[in-house]
Amino acid sequence: MALNKKKLSKKTLLQIILVTLAIIIIFFTYFYKDRGTQLVKKLDKNIIKKESGVQDNLSTFENITYEGLDANQNKFVIDADYAEFTGDKPNIIHMKIILCRFFFKDGTILKITSDKGVYNNITNDIEFEEEVKMYYLENRLFSDKASFVNSENYLLVENNVIGEGPEGNLVADRVNVDLIEKKMKVSMYNQDKVNIKVNY
Repeated sequence: MALNKKKLSKKTLLQIILVTLAIIIIFFTYFYKDRGTQLVKKLDKNIIKKESGVQDNLSTFENITYEGLDANQNKFVIDADYAEFTGDKPNIIHMKIILCRFFFKDGTILKITSDKGVYNNITNDIEFEEEVKMYYLENRLFSDKASFVNSENYLLVENNVIGEGPEGNLVADRVNVDLIEKKMKVSMYNQDKVNIKVNY
């Protein structure tokens, strides 16, 4: 019986050593390896952030579409090749290569394109910048900037405004378009006269 106890204790001791060795191998294989990988990932992430200047909480999207209703219940659709927003201001969407369409109740469509823009998905206000082009029926407006103010349902077109249409052409600094009445108020920043050529 004393011989069996020695064999049993040697056998138990061997099992304890093997189990301990297995736990150490598992620890170093999974936990230590993950810790090293996390450290490398963290270092890589910091290097990328420093190199590109990307904000920590920036969300980006490609080929995105936003839809909504303006204050007069007209549907609008915004398509952008690229969009981004930060976690601290998720309602402010910065976009690139934009196509926006307003579908009016009378069946007409206003199409606006621009290289850049900002969309507020709470107020539905939209800023268009750089190479702004607007098309409505047979009329076209070109400018550096345009702002759709949803609460007042107007479109403010500014800076180097050029208009072309069957009724004539215009050159101005500023055009305020009332989207409800579909009327324009044309003005210059200084007291110069607005240049309008009317076709008869």
